[in-house]
Parts: sequence; C-alpha cells; structure tokens
Amino acid sequence: MATVRYLDSDVVGVYEMGSDGKKQRIATLLWGDNVRVVKKSGDRYELDFMTREWNEETGKSEWKKHAAFISAKAKFRDDPLMKVRFVDVGQGDAAMVETPKGQLVLIDGGEAQHLRRYFTASWAYILRTKPVNIAAIVVSHGDADHFAGLPSLVDAQRRNNEPAIVVDRVFHNGIVKGPSTAGKKILGRTVKTADGTFITQLEDDLLAVPDTRMNKPFVTWKTAMQEMKKRNKKLRVRRLEYGDDDAFDFLASEDVHVQVLGPITTEVNGKPALRYLHTPGSSGLSPSHTINGHSVVLRLTYGNVRMLFGADLNEESEQTLLARAREDNKSLASEVLKVPHHGSADFSPRILEAIQPVVSVVSSGDENAAKEYIHPRAGLVGALGRYSRGTVERPLIYVTEMVAFFKRLGRVAVHEYTDETSDKERAKAIHVQNAYDKTVFGIVHIRTDGERVLVATHSGRADKKEAYAFKVDANGAVEFEETVSVV
Repeated sequence: MATVRYLDSDVVGVYEMGSDGKKQRIATLLWGDNVRVVKKSGDRYELDFMTREWNEETGKSEWKKHAAFISAKAKFRDDPLMKVRFVDVGQGDAAMVETPKGQLVLIDGGEAQHLRRYFTASWAYILRTKPVNIAAIVVSHGDADHFAGLPSLVDAQRRNNEPAIVVDRVFHNGIVKGPSTAGKKILGRTVKTADGTFITQLEDDLLAVPDTRMNKPFVTWKTAMQEMKKRNKKLRVRRLEYGDDDAFDFLASEDVHVQVLGPITTEVNGKPALRYLHTPGSSGLSPSHTINGHSVVLRLTYGNVRMLFGADLNEESEQTLLARAREDNKSLASEVLKVPHHGSADFSPRILEAIQPVVSVVSSGDENAAKEYIHPRAGLVGALGRYSRGTVERPLIYVTEMVAFFKRLGRVAVHEYTDETSDKERAKAIHVQNAYDKTVFGIVHIRTDGERVLVATHSGRADKKEAYAFKVDANGAVEFEETVSVV
C-alpha cells in the first residue's frame, strides 16, 4: 500500500523505464509536492503514479498508470507547504493560493478558459472521486479580464455530469458594472460633495442585484453564482473594503493571515462610498480607472513571508493606499508582489519603494490586437528593478507570458470557429504564414514553509526548470541560496 510523502527536495524528476531499457522522465515535481511511495528499492523509490493522457483513438483523455520511480536521494518532509501559483491567462489576472492544509483561495480568473484548463488538469487526480472545495473566490474588481473566465470553471464537470468545484465564499469590491446604455451611472448612483464625486451604490450580495443593472459579463457571473448557491446553500457573497481582515478568519487556524488593504471607502451620508478617480493627467472622471483603482487588494502573511496581491491599482489609488498605511502605521513590505495592473505605466514608484519586493510577478499576455496594451511597460519593469529589496543584488521579475513556451509551427491552415459557427464558415481556412502554438503556459510557482521560499517556472522541456530559493528571517532580511538555479 502506498504512503503519501511530501517532497523536501526542490526539483525532482519522475521516471519510468522505456522499451529501450533506458529511463525516461515522465514528470517533474517541486518542493512540497506529494507522492505516493510504494517502497524503497535500491537506488530509487517506487511510486504509485498516474498521468492523464490524450488517446487519439478514443478522442478522450484517459488515465495511464506508470511503473514510476524517483531517486532515493530525494528527501521528504512531514508537513505540506504554502503554495501560490500565478497562472498565465493571457491579458488578465489569476492566482491560486493553496494553504498547507489544502484550503484553496482563487484570486481572479482571467477572461477566457485558461484557468479552467489549468485547474482541472492540476486537480485531475482528486476530481476522479470528488469535487474540489474552494474556500473562497476573490474577484478583485469587475473588469472582464479578471473574472469572466470563472463561470467556465463553475461549469466544469467531473464524470457523470457532476460539478468539478464547490465554493464556500465569494468576495468582491462592491462595484457593479452596468450596460453601456447606463451612461454616467455605469458604476451605479453617484453623489457630488465638496471632496469630489463618490459612488454610493455599493452592492454587498451580488445575487440580489437585478440583471438590468449588470453588463453581460456580470450577468453571466451572477448565473454562475446562482449555480454555486445550489451546490452550497451556505455560500456567502460579501463586499470587502480596507480593514475587513475578518473575512479570512477561516485561514487563522493555519497561521495564515490576510490583510484587506483595498478598496478604501469614504463615508458619505452615513454610508460607505468609493471616490470616482481620474484619467491620468486630467481632471476628468474615468469609470475604468475608478473600477481598477478600487480593486480588492490583499496582503498575505505566512510565517516571515509576505505576499501582496496588487490587482489593478493605479497611481491615484496607490497614493491613497500609501497615505492610509502611513496613517495606520501599517507596513506594505512584501517579499512577493503581484504587480498591479499587468505592468501598466499608471503606477507610483513610491508604492514599489514601500513594498520592496524580492519577487515581482507581472500577469500579462497580448493575444489579439484589440486588447494590445503594451504590457508590461518598459518604465514599470525598470522601476521594479530599481525599487526591489535593496539588500538583494539580483531581484526576480517574472512576466507570465515570458515564462510560457511557444512552439513554432510555420505555415498552417487554421479553421477558427465556435459552437455557433455554421458548417460553411467552419470549412473556411485562415492561412497563417508564421504560426506558433503555446505548448506550456507560464505558471510562476511560489512555495514556502514560512521562512524558506522556492520560486520556479517551467520551460519547453520537461527536464528543465528555472528555480531560485531564499530565506526570510523575522526582520525581513533575505538571503539567497546558491544551490538552486537552472535545473
């Protein structure tokens, strides 16, 4: 009978013997991953190991059992780790937080189905027998590139048409984006005061908001939440604002602490309201900058390690956060930073100076000309280098698109269609002269035991990973290890 063990080695190859008598690598695991060890045999540990592979004959993915093994030099640990994955979702954000005890928190979900594909592949083994429980989904704000991909994850099914996920909580910033016909009320009712214009129509339970007040992505998301409610009658939908740290009390038993740093509300007529923000360099009010700037911003602490999820903060909202943090004597210093707004040029160097990241992750990826934002901007990348932790000679800066792998196909004929496309239209081929296929999505893995941090990314080869490790002491001092680099 197999025993579940947690790896205490940074990068471990999983092998099986090929028909030619040579060992072949079938997977690469990272520090903290679990394996089912059958027994130790000579220079190896034999594993109970399966992979999910595509069967060309049946046209389906099927489980394949391997006579797999890892080196006997691999080390094991007793306790699991905190894991964070920044998932390549193209132009958008998605992060998956997995606590040591296995609680899952999803922070945003991109716009297309990238997160669904990655999630169902990552938890495929569990999904064989039961749905995956998600403790919380955090929608940082109501732009489609942050949440329009979540309904497809809710729709994902296991065998026998059973749901793949069950959700306990949904957190959001309270701003509902209306249809384009809503005009000036696209973000809800506003009030003008001597201090500016404020959105006063902040929603708490999105399930109670009429469809007529929502744009199409919001209506689709509401329908998905209704489905989540059917699966879990205790589903809680809650608006978050600065200081609502109690929303994450369900993580406290694991010594995982979360600070809610945004959005920062102002009391107007006795109720919480959010200030309308401006187009950069202008006095004009901007709905897009307002919904971005009032994102849900989280700072997660586990042991000595801190991670700040910056959503789509912009310079105006960053300055407000800095002022409030100083007023409340709160530190923003964090070893890991999910860089705000995909690396936009609309940022404050002062907030980077306050955060002093060691690892910065930009979530971006241009997939069509209509959504080409030139992210990340060169000035932002330069500022990340300049304002990273001053004691670190080689800070780490990642862009999810840049750690993906693209295979060149050359000249191909592509049939582009959806389920609604007619057979006649499907038959039309688009000839592409220089096509590429994204064969590896750009996942940035963060693993930590509260003191040591491993950061790793994949490549186009199963036997090559880029990995770095460092330790953080109780005072925030960082020391990199020299034993891990490119494997």
